[in-house]
Amino acid sequence: MLQTDDLFLGAFGLVRGGELRGVAVRGTNGRRVAVFTIGGPGLDDVVREYHRGAALVDLRLLKSEVRRLKDMAFYALRAEEMRADAGQLGRHRSYPGGESDRGSRR
Repeated sequence: MLQTDDLFLGAFGLVRGGELRGVAVRGTNGRRVAVFTIGGPGLDDVVREYHRGAALVDLRLLKSEVRRLKDMAFYALRAEEMRADAGQLGRHRSYPGGESDRGSRR
């Protein structure tokens, strides 16, 4: 199993036969990043090859997978942002039915 926020490492793992298992959003020093979970056989070799710089791939396939991961990362980040905004809206005083408004109507 490979977990990474590196688009190119993730794409390389997918080109080499890995399967995207999930995308999670994590916060690092106040910054949110998408972390890809990729599963499949031989991923240790993929990581080693990637970091040594001896990796050879079909550039069109790599580019396609980078684009796919980037799209999925943006989608995951926007979805979390919308959930956070919805949570804030429900707690805002000026929002009818918000927590501070509950119980005040008789």
